[in-house]
Amino acid sequence: MKRIFGLLLVLLLVTPAFGIKTFASNTVKAAVTGSSTYFDGEEKSSNGFNIEGSNYFNLRDLARNFSGTPSQFNITWNPGNQAIEIETGKAYSPEGTEDSLYFSRSRTYAATLSSSKVMVDGVMQSIKAYNIEGNTYFQLRDLADKIPFELSYDSQQNRLVMFSRTPDHAYRAAVSGEVGRNAESSYFPRWKSTVSSYLVNNSDGTVSVVEAGKQITIDTYNAKYELAATQKIDYELPLFGGFYSGAQYNYIAFGQENREENDNKEVIRIVRYDKSFNRLDSVSITGGQSYTVEPFDAGSGRMAESGDTLVFHTSRTRYTTEDKLNHQSQLTIIVNTSNMKVTNDLGRFQKNHVSHSFDQYVLFDGGSQVLVDHGDAYPRSVVLHKGNGKTYNEVDLLRIPGRIGANATGVSIGGVEMSSSSYIAAMNTVDHSLVRDYTSYEMVGLERDQRDIILSVLPKNSINNSSVHTVTLAKYVGTDQIASIPKLVRISDDQMMVLWQEFDTENRPGDVKYVLIDGNGKATGNVQTIKNFMLSECKPVVSEGNVVWYTNGNGSRMFYTIPVK
Repeated sequence: MKRIFGLLLVLLLVTPAFGIKTFASNTVKAAVTGSSTYFDGEEKSSNGFNIEGSNYFNLRDLARNFSGTPSQFNITWNPGNQAIEIETGKAYSPEGTEDSLYFSRSRTYAATLSSSKVMVDGVMQSIKAYNIEGNTYFQLRDLADKIPFELSYDSQQNRLVMFSRTPDHAYRAAVSGEVGRNAESSYFPRWKSTVSSYLVNNSDGTVSVVEAGKQITIDTYNAKYELAATQKIDYELPLFGGFYSGAQYNYIAFGQENREENDNKEVIRIVRYDKSFNRLDSVSITGGQSYTVEPFDAGSGRMAESGDTLVFHTSRTRYTTEDKLNHQSQLTIIVNTSNMKVTNDLGRFQKNHVSHSFDQYVLFDGGSQVLVDHGDAYPRSVVLHKGNGKTYNEVDLLRIPGRIGANATGVSIGGVEMSSSSYIAAMNTVDHSLVRDYTSYEMVGLERDQRDIILSVLPKNSINNSSVHTVTLAKYVGTDQIASIPKLVRISDDQMMVLWQEFDTENRPGDVKYVLIDGNGKATGNVQTIKNFMLSECKPVVSEGNVVWYTNGNGSRMFYTIPVK
C-alpha cells in the first residue's frame, strides 16, 4: 500500500461511535484523488477520493489543519441527536491517537453512500457523504459552504487550494509572482537585517507594496486591495540596502562587498526615481570614503528627508583596524538631493558613532536629524542623536546592562516616531534583573526570552538623559505568552498606535494587540484585541482612515486594516 501525501480532511469515524448507517445498494467506485492539496498556501498530506467527479475528504485532518485560523472548528458526537456536530470557531481537540491511513493509487475502492447526520453549530445539515473502509468522507464544496473556508482548483498545477476564511477588515490579495514569508515571530534576533517589505500610501488612494527579492517588485493595489499594476526593477549592485518614498521622489540603496579594501571601489549607490519608478540619477560612495568592507551589515537601514536633504542611516563593517579586526558600526550618509552629492564626513568614527549598531531609525524635526540606534558597545543603549551632521546631542533612551560588545542585549526596537512634544521609541525588553551574564550569544539566567512592551519617551524641550521616562504598555515576563517586537504608527501630531503580536510558548501565533497613545506616550484607552490578524516586517501606514499593513505567508498576501476613530 502506498502512503498518500496531501491535505487530509480526516474524520476517523467508526460505525458504532458515530452511528453511521450504510447501504450496499448505494455503492460506487472511488479512486484516490490525483490532485495535490494546499492549505493556506502550504501543501499538506491528504487521503482524498474522487467519487463520480467530485472530491471527498475526511473531516478530522481538515479540522486539524484549520485549527488556529478563522475557519477553525471542533468535532464532537451529539448523542441526543445521534449526529456528528461541527462547532465552528473552536480549536480542534483530537480524540485519542489518529493513525495515518494508507491507500493505493493503483486500485479503486468501494464507496457506500452514508446516512450520517451532521450538525453545524446546532443546526442539522444535509451533507452528502460516503463510507470507505470504515471511514466517512465528505464533499469539499459542501464543507466549504458550511464551515466556511475558501476553495478553488488550480487546473494548471492540478492543485486543490484551500484558504481559511478571511477575517473582518482583512483582504486576501493577488500577487504578481512568488512572495516570501514576512510574518512577525516570537524569535528576537541579536541584530536586525535590511528591511525588505515596504507599504507606500500613494496620493491617488492606492497603496504599493515594495519588496526586495531577486528583483525589486512594486505591486500597486486599488482601494479594494485588488492588484492594479506591477513593476520590476533590477538590482544595480548585488546587495539591497533600503527603500524610501519621499515627497517627490523614491530612493533605493544598493551595495556590494569590498573585502579587498579597495578605496576606489563603489560600495553604496543611492538611486533616485520619480514616483513612477523611472530612474533619474544616483550618488555613489566608495570604500575609501566610508572605510566600508560590507555595507548594511547586521543593521536595518532607513531614510528620511527634509527639503533637499536626504539622510540614509544604515550600518557597515569597517576596514581592518590595528587589532586586525573588522568592526561593525552605524554609517550615516547625508545627501544634497539638488545635486545628488554627499555632504558629510563618512570616516571611521562619525560624530554620531555607535558600535555595534544593530538597528537604525531616522527622523527629521525641522532641519534637525533625529537618529536612533540599538548599540551594544559604545554606547550600550538604545541611543538618540539629535543634530545637523556636524554636532549632535546624545541621549540614552534605554541603558542596557551587560558587558561592552556582548551582542545579546535582551532589547529590540520596533519603531521610532515624533509627536508635537516628544520623541517616542517602541521596543520590547527582558527583565534585566533576572540575567546573570551577557555573552555574544545568550543571556545567562533566563529560562525563556520573554519581553515586556515598553515606550521610551524623550521630551523635545529637554534633550538629556534625566528627562527620559519609560512607559510599560504590557507585561509578559513570567506569563505563558510571548510578545513580538512592537510596531509604532504615527496617526497625527498627538496620536499614535502601538501594535504587537502574541505567541504561546510553543511559538504559535495568537492575537494582535494594539493601544492608542497620546503625544507623551500615555495610553488613551485600553489595550484592544484582534483575533486572526498577523503582523509582519512591514511598517503599517495610515490610509483612507485606516491603519494598514500586509503580511505574506506561504505564497499568499493578506492586507489587514484597523479603522482609526
